[in-house]
Amino acid sequence: MHERALRMHTFGACSRALWGLLLGLWALEASAQSADQTLQRIEEALREGDADRLAPFLAPQVDIFLQGSARVYSNTQARYVLQEFFQNHPPRTFTLLHKGRSEDVVYAIGSYVSTNGRWDVSLFTRFQKGKYLIEQLRLEPPEN
Repeated sequence: MHERALRMHTFGACSRALWGLLLGLWALEASAQSADQTLQRIEEALREGDADRLAPFLAPQVDIFLQGSARVYSNTQARYVLQEFFQNHPPRTFTLLHKGRSEDVVYAIGSYVSTNGRWDVSLFTRFQKGKYLIEQLRLEPPEN
């Protein structure tokens, strides 16, 4: 009888471990999908030059590097700064060139082409409050 109870206990522990592993893999996959979906929406907003569509992806505090100037803005201020940038440099296209991930950080590098110039774009997002939010955005003229 003791041997049967031991086998049942071992089976139960293995079963719980397997369920824990499966749940962890599911959460990782869901996070990866969320990261890809977030980057896709950010890419669309940049391609359209739409600060309002970009706003939901801005962290409460955002580092913005714009044409050689770096400042930390609230997400509301950042939306206005980006809106002004898009008005002064209407988009022709935005192309996402590279994306990557390290733990809870997702980053992307792209090229923004406006009617009056081109900018190298890099952004860093961090998973917080259940979604990926932009903590740093750089829009800089390419180095020659």
